Amino acid sequence: MAKTLTNERNLLQRREAIARDLRLLKQMRLAEWGAAAFFVAVGLLYRYGFGGGYFLLFIGGVLVFLALGHEARRREQQEELAETEQMRGAKETVARLLDDKLANDHYVLNDLRLKVGREKCWIDHLVVAPSGMFVLNTMNWEGRIAGDTGKQAYVWKIRAPDGKIRPARNPVGRALRERRILCNWLKGTNLIWERVFPLVVLANPNAVIEVTNAGNKVLTPEQAVTFINDFCFEKPVLSNAEVEKLAQGLNAHSGEA
Repeated sequence: MAKTLTNERNLLQRREAIARDLRLLKQMRLAEWGAAAFFVAVGLLYRYGFGGGYFLLFIGGVLVFLALGHEARRREQQEELAETEQMRGAKETVARLLDDKLANDHYVLNDLRLKVGREKCWIDHLVVAPSGMFVLNTMNWEGRIAGDTGKQAYVWKIRAPDGKIRPARNPVGRALRERRILCNWLKGTNLIWERVFPLVVLANPNAVIEVTNAGNKVLTPEQAVTFINDFCFEKPVLSNAEVEKLAQGLNAHSGEA
C-alpha cells in the first residue's frame, strides 16, 4: 500500500457550503410561502369584503415572486450538490485505488493545493515515487469522450447516454498546466523533470474513451495505476529519502498555500 498524506477536501468544503445554503433556503421557503399566502388571503378578504386590499395583494405578489426565485435557486443547488457528490465519489475511488495498488515507497497527496509566485492550482492526485512524479487530473465524464490531446480549445465532445452532445475543454491542458506549476516549485531539487507525468483519468465506469493521440495521457483509473507501477521496473531517479522529503515538503506547502 502507498502512503497517503492528504485526502480530498475541496469538494467536501463545497458540499458543506451547498448543504448550508439548502438549509437556509428551506427555512426561507417556509417563511416566504407562509407570508405570501397570508398577505394574499388577507388582501382577497379585504378586496371582496370591504373593498381595497390592493397594497396587501401587492406585498403578497412580491413575496410569491421572491419565493419562486428561491425555488429555482434551490433546484440549482440540489443539482450542484448531486454533481459535487458524484465528482467527490469519483476522486475518492481513484484515491483508494492509488492507496491500495501502489507500493509502500510511493506517496499520494490528494487534492493538493500548490501556489508558486502568482500561479496556483489544485492537483486532484499527486503520486511521488522513486520513479518520478505523476500528476493526475480526474474527470467524471459519462458517455463517449471524443477529442484530440494535441488541441487546447473547446474541441472535445461528450456524448451522454441520452444522446445529448456537449463541448468540453481538453483536460490535458489543465494537467499540463499543473505539471508546469509543479516543476516551477521543484526548482532546486534533483528530480529529472522529464519524469513528471501529467495524466487525465476518466473515472466514470460508463466513460468510453475515443480520444485521438490518447497514448498514456488519457486513461481509466486501472490503466493509470498500471502506468505508474510499470515504472517500478526502471532505474529510480529518486532515493526513498528524497521521495519522502519531496512528499512531506509538498504537504507542508499545501497547508500554507
